[in-house]
Amino acid sequence: MRLPEDYRIPLLLKYMDGWKEREIADMLSLNINTLKSRLTKAKALMREAYGEG
Repeated sequence: MRLPEDYRIPLLLKYMDGWKEREIADMLSLNINTLKSRLTKAKALMREAYGEG
């Protein structure tokens, strides 16, 4: 499974590279709430594809 880029990039920046949400939002020119929604959706898609854990 490959996440769409709009979800994959923020997820990687936060959890692999350790960026803070505000930094990611600024970097990607996103509203902070849009970023948070994308992270939530990305995690839900990952759970759906791979299970809880």
